[in-house]
Amino acid sequence: MNPLLPAEMLKLVRQPGTLFWGFLAVPIAALLVKLVITGFVYLRLGRQSGDVDVLLSAAKSLSLSGNSLGHLLFALGIATVFFLEYRYSTWRLLVPRHARVQLFGAKLLICLAWLAVALLLAAAGDMVLTVLFGLLQGQGFDVTASSLVTLSAAFGIAFLELAVLASLAALLVVAFRSMIAAVIPTFLLAIGSSLLQLYLGSDADRLPLPSYAAQALRDWLLAGGAPLAALLGFAVLVGWFCILTGLGLAVFSRQQLASE
Repeated sequence: MNPLLPAEMLKLVRQPGTLFWGFLAVPIAALLVKLVITGFVYLRLGRQSGDVDVLLSAAKSLSLSGNSLGHLLFALGIATVFFLEYRYSTWRLLVPRHARVQLFGAKLLICLAWLAVALLLAAAGDMVLTVLFGLLQGQGFDVTASSLVTLSAAFGIAFLELAVLASLAALLVVAFRSMIAAVIPTFLLAIGSSLLQLYLGSDADRLPLPSYAAQALRDWLLAGGAPLAALLGFAVLVGWFCILTGLGLAVFSRQQLASE
C-alpha cells in the first residue's frame, strides 16, 4: 500500500477545490464564527477578568465533528475521493496492479488523514484566538496536564465520529457508484438524528446512532456525563466503523471494474 498513499495524496492535493471545501472549509468556518462572536462580546463587554483554559477551550471546539452542515461538506470531500475513479473510468488501470483491499484502504486512510488535519486546524486556531483575545482583555492563561488529556480525548472522539462518516460515505459511493447517493443520505442521517432528538427527547439517546454515541462521549468528557453511557457510545462508534468499513470493502471486492 506504500506507493498508493503518496499517489492518493497527490491526487487530492492537485484538487484544491475538493481539498478546501471537502476538508478545510468546516474548521475555517468554525474559527470565523468564533472570531465574530468573541469579537462582538469583547466590543460589547470590554475587558474580562479571570484566567482562560486554552486547552479546554480547544477541546470544546472539536465538537464541530457533530455539526450537520459540517457532515455535508466532509461527506462531499470523502465521496469525491472515491467517486473520481468511477467518473474517469480509472479503476481498470489500478485494479490489475494492486489488491482491492489496498486500493480501498489507501483512499480511506487519505480521507482520515485530512479529517485529522481539519480537527488539528480547528483546535490550533481556537487556541490562537483564545490567546489573542485573552491578551486583549488582560486575562491569564491556564495550561494543565488534565486539560491536555481532555483535549487529546476530545480529539479522539471527534476523529472517531468522522471516521464513521468516512466509512459510510465510502460504502455508499462504492455501492451506488454515485457521489450524490453518498452525500445526501449521509447528510440526512445527521439531520434525522437531530430531528429525532427534538421529537423523542432523552428517549432518542437509546438509539445506537453515531451522533448520539459521540455526544454521550463528549458529555462524559466535558460535562460529567455517565461513564456507562460513554462506554456504550464508544462501542457503538467502533461498531459502526468496523461494520461500514467491512461492508464497503466487501462490496468493492466483488465489483466488476475491468471497464471502470
